[in-house]
Formats: sequence, C-alpha cells, structure tokens
Amino acid sequence: MSFHTTYSRYYDLFYQEKNYNAEAAFVTELLGRYGIVGGHLMDLGCGTGRHAAEFAAAGFRVSGVDMSTDMLARADARRTTLPAAIAKRLSFQQGDARTVRTEEIYDAVVSLFHVASYQTTNADFMAMCHTAATHLPRSGLFLFDCWYGPAVLADPPDVRIKRASNDESAVIRISEPAMRPHENAVAVNYTILLTDRQTQHVETVLETHVMRYMFKPEVELMLDLSGFEVLDSVKWMGGALSAEDLSATFVARKR
Repeated sequence: MSFHTTYSRYYDLFYQEKNYNAEAAFVTELLGRYGIVGGHLMDLGCGTGRHAAEFAAAGFRVSGVDMSTDMLARADARRTTLPAAIAKRLSFQQGDARTVRTEEIYDAVVSLFHVASYQTTNADFMAMCHTAATHLPRSGLFLFDCWYGPAVLADPPDVRIKRASNDESAVIRISEPAMRPHENAVAVNYTILLTDRQTQHVETVLETHVMRYMFKPEVELMLDLSGFEVLDSVKWMGGALSAEDLSATFVARKR
C-alpha cells in the first residue's frame, strides 16, 4: 500500500475540525488585497479538495491538482455532494507540483497546508515555483504557506499523540520528529493505529513525512530566480510574521 493511499484513508478524519471556510476566506482576502477578486485558481496540492470547494463556493473556478489518485477520488466524491452551481466550478486532476502542466493559464496559483515544505530540496521548491510561473500571466499571483524556520528552531517539534474518530473508524497517531539541521528539515515519524469500530480490527501503519522549514531570504531568492516579486509575507491566518509563527504565508507576483 502506498504512502498516499494510507494517508488519504485518515486525512479527512484527522482534519474534520479544521476550519476550511475561515482558511479559504483568509486566502481570498489576501488575493483580493493584491488585485485578484474571482477568476480561475489552480489549487496545487489540493488533497481531498476541501479548500477548493470553499473557493468554488466563494465564486472562483478552481482546478485542483494532487499527486495522490486516492485523495483526488475523495475530492471528486465530495464534489458530487455539492450544489450544482458550486460543483460545476470544480475540476481535479493528478499531477506532481514540480512537473504538472495543465496547458491552462490561471489568475492565481495557491498551494496550502505546507505543500511547499514537502519540497525538501532547492531544486524541488524551484520546480514548484516554475510550475506556478508557467501557469500564470504577467502579474498573476502565487500564494503558499510553509513551515517557518525561525519558529522551528526556537521551539523544535516534539513527540505528540493525536486521536480522532467517527462512527466507522478510530485513529491514534503518534508523531516522533527528528531534526535534520543540515537539510533545514524535520523527519516526522508516524505510528498510526487504525481501528475498525465494527470489527475492532487494528491496523498499524508506519509513515515518515520529511518537512522542510524555510526562511524569508531563501524563499525570496528562489522566487526571484523563478520570475516572481515577493509582495507580502504574513503569518498563517493573518498578522505580522514573527519568529514564533510556525506557518508563514507568502504572496508573490509574476514579473
């Protein structure tokens, strides 16, 4: 079973209380601040499509892209449950953030929930930036969030246990991070216990997610080399970015 297949099985369960509506409103406000009000968005690394659905509800036409066919299957299933006026503004396709080419031009490219931090090398991140640039007109916007380096170094991640459940399943996830300081990365080792609540069968899954933390000067340099001008850097959900903020949000305009 692939990493993406396993992850998709518990992804929505773990994040069922995440306020996607408020997060989409934050992104929409930030795009509007720099001239993008409505239009066509690429949601790069869209997962199960919950942000994409909120953007569509706000009036955007949204093309979601994700590596995981299992995530996309869940996104498509969700789309069929939405009102027709919203569902028709949504489409999804498989693709790697570093290499996908849809042959379309968008008003903005957004990439949320730390997709950028999964690009663990400079070459990977710049390839993702190039993907965004390829799909934007001049003055189009690229908005993304990432793990913010100063906060990771000031308060390194520690062992955590997270539980979630619904009528069908119960999940326990133990997170054991290991710093990789020479790579500006954290390897988060997960032990996941998946319980079928009907049969009480317990499945144990081991996963490792390597997450890169980033700093403003390197982000600004790589965006500049990719043809972008950085317009703003704020903490996730708004406010001035500080060394205590784990998640930074960058807005860049294509030159």
